[in-house]
Amino acid sequence: MTELMKIEEGIEQMASSMSTMTPDKVSTISKRMVEMDRANKSLGRKNTQTTNQLMTLTMMTDSPYRRLRQCLTQIENKRSAVEKHYWDWREKEVELRELEEAGDDLSQIKIQRYEHERARGILYIEGALKEIAVFQEAYEEIRKNNNIPEEWDEEDAEMDEIKHHIRQAFRQSHRDMTLTGSITQGNAEYLEQYGIHLQTARNVIAKYIATCEKMLEEGNIPNVNHLYEFLDSAVEVFGQEYKNVLAHMGLENLVRQEFLYRSTQ
Repeated sequence: MTELMKIEEGIEQMASSMSTMTPDKVSTISKRMVEMDRANKSLGRKNTQTTNQLMTLTMMTDSPYRRLRQCLTQIENKRSAVEKHYWDWREKEVELRELEEAGDDLSQIKIQRYEHERARGILYIEGALKEIAVFQEAYEEIRKNNNIPEEWDEEDAEMDEIKHHIRQAFRQSHRDMTLTGSITQGNAEYLEQYGIHLQTARNVIAKYIATCEKMLEEGNIPNVNHLYEFLDSAVEVFGQEYKNVLAHMGLENLVRQEFLYRSTQ
């Protein structure tokens, strides 16, 4: 904090040659920075916990395995950032010792600069560690609440992919029909990739939309759980249709077991 104050005092001295930011204005900014420094301790990371858990982890998917993988991706990214800061810190420790031994004026300035950078870096290291902790806890909650074993593996995730894509195809197609009255070409292709006939899907979705409209007319409001139940029913009805696509292509297996990581290996 002492070094930070020295920098602000130095900027105040520089203000004597500025046109707009006079020394008194810079002094006011410097005094206000005490509160800014305190408030900045709530930052140091890109997103809030709310954004991370209701947006980053949602990513328009119902697959718990995909959410686990998203947690792992976020944790790995933040860990890489922490590791980078750590090694930068270690390198600066060596440079600081060398600068202290040199003892000249330029070395002293560099020492002050490095100490300032280290003090500022702590904020972002702490922010990254906070995010790692949040995603670790989210990972455990998702795993436990979806009855996923601790040592789940690539095979488990692969076998859940069909359910994910059917839900996603119906979610996006439902959105198309609600907003425009028809299913877009991209989502029509998405449905067919998993063996679902376009007109059948359109009919199923139209009936669901009609059910929702009737509920609204009667004063009942369908909530997001109502949509989730519809997507679950789509999986139950169309969950095996992808096999027709495989047969049409001449494929026998969807997942190549010999190329998967399994926790029992």
